[in-house]
Amino acid sequence: MESMMHELDEIDLKILRILQENSRLTTKELALKVHLSVTPTYERQRRLERLGYIKSYVAVLDANKLERGFIVFCNVSMKQINKQIANDFRDTVGSWDEVTECYNISGDGDYMLKVCVSSMQKYQQFILDKVGGFPFISQVRSLFVMDTLKLTYGLPL
Repeated sequence: MESMMHELDEIDLKILRILQENSRLTTKELALKVHLSVTPTYERQRRLERLGYIKSYVAVLDANKLERGFIVFCNVSMKQINKQIANDFRDTVGSWDEVTECYNISGDGDYMLKVCVSSMQKYQQFILDKVGGFPFISQVRSLFVMDTLKLTYGLPL
């Protein structure tokens, strides 16, 4: 991304900062905040979308109200790894609704999953029914979230 940063000026960055905070703003409201008229603001926003700086617009949901507030970071180690196993794992994890994020990591484990379920029992069921069913997993280490001290959806710009 750094090589493409030259395409962005300070107004583009301001648009991105503002939309990270509230993507529901109308073009008129956004234009007022960046001190441009509506048409150039609209064109800049569409350009940022077209260039891939803005990937999507989402609603941030309350996990506790939706009974998905029991959060576990799950480090998964594989018995062996190759391109086919990695692709199979990616596809399999993609089908697990309980996993909201998955990273291929270095260090302690091969993958880190963020799992959001309603309870310890649901997490145990997830481990036994889904994770345990993937044939190349050698070890699973679970880190249970006790409290969220900071949760940011945006990027520092």
